[in-house]
Amino acid sequence: MYSPSSEDIIKHDIEFDAEGICKICHMHDKFEKNFTEDGRKKLDKIIEEVKEDGHGKKYDCILGISGGCDSSYSLYLLKEIYGLRVLTYHFDNTWSTTTAVSNIQKMVGALDVDYYCHVADNREYNDAEKAFLEASVSDQNIVADLVYPTIGLQLMEKYDVNYSFEGHSYRTEGTVPFGWMYMDGKYIESVLKEFGNYEEYKTLPVMTADFWLEQLRKRKGDRIRLLYYFDYDKEKTKEFLSEKFGWEWYGGHHQENEYTKFVKTYVLPRKFGIDKRFVEFSALIRSGQKERDEALKELETLPEVESEFLEYCKKRLNYSDKEFKSMMDRPIRSYREFDTYIPYFLDNIDILKELADAGKLPSTFVEKLLIRRDRMLRVTSSQI
Repeated sequence: MYSPSSEDIIKHDIEFDAEGICKICHMHDKFEKNFTEDGRKKLDKIIEEVKEDGHGKKYDCILGISGGCDSSYSLYLLKEIYGLRVLTYHFDNTWSTTTAVSNIQKMVGALDVDYYCHVADNREYNDAEKAFLEASVSDQNIVADLVYPTIGLQLMEKYDVNYSFEGHSYRTEGTVPFGWMYMDGKYIESVLKEFGNYEEYKTLPVMTADFWLEQLRKRKGDRIRLLYYFDYDKEKTKEFLSEKFGWEWYGGHHQENEYTKFVKTYVLPRKFGIDKRFVEFSALIRSGQKERDEALKELETLPEVESEFLEYCKKRLNYSDKEFKSMMDRPIRSYREFDTYIPYFLDNIDILKELADAGKLPSTFVEKLLIRRDRMLRVTSSQI
């Protein structure tokens, strides 16, 4: 499915072996072996450990919930099937759709779980996201992506919870090419310092690397990807959630949030040449949930964006038509031009590998970091 081109401004950074199989496909196969094979047995062991650790505490685990399909189904599994005492939480960046909010209320209410919602100041959030648009980097929407786990770790610290779960499935979402997106707290701080308009973003907590590493060492399992252990079928799951809870579909992957929809359907494909449907469709094809010819047909055209929706987003971000066009036409920059925690992570790579092996952080983080390190070493050696 992936179509790397040397002419692309954004590097797809996908390597192929002698048989023409890409690294991301190899990652998929590795996940199948490490997680999905005998997945129920492996997950049962984790659940036993979570229950034992939660004895005498108010909660066994926490789970971030967006109102989307994957996190909603994960909540059902954790509470209804495995009987865990779950604290759910949501980061409201003020762009959530009414459908997403309704889905959260339905799931939390029906399953009778405690729920915490962290609401951003909409001016702060809009300014932070606009800073990344003005920076002209492809790493869009990472503010929300990093605030979410920061809130999660803060809640784990507050309630002495050692396990958190995350609603992500490699079988339906895939893994983005390494040149498409990067995120860390120092990178966000660097962009906001240059392009943001606030001295402090009080409602947007973003963890430092030291805090993250400290918490990973203290905790026993951060953002365990529950759905990795299942032969997860998204369409069947959507039907199940709808029938049992009155849950509603919101039109597209990650489109339960309007800002994510704006970035994914308009900014990324039209400015950066990044269409994340390639990733999602590739994963669905690999897991037998979509036909390749059907996917290629859909990818012949860019994602549809209604003019009213685009105008709404421009107004919320305080863009005039001229300013918006200027932003879209601006030359593309890379995260490498800003400060990041990559040197820190590489200095601590052995610790991070141990933590990943122990199930304390998603293995994809280390996988991608090692690939970045290998790329950096090759570039350095070629310049000698």
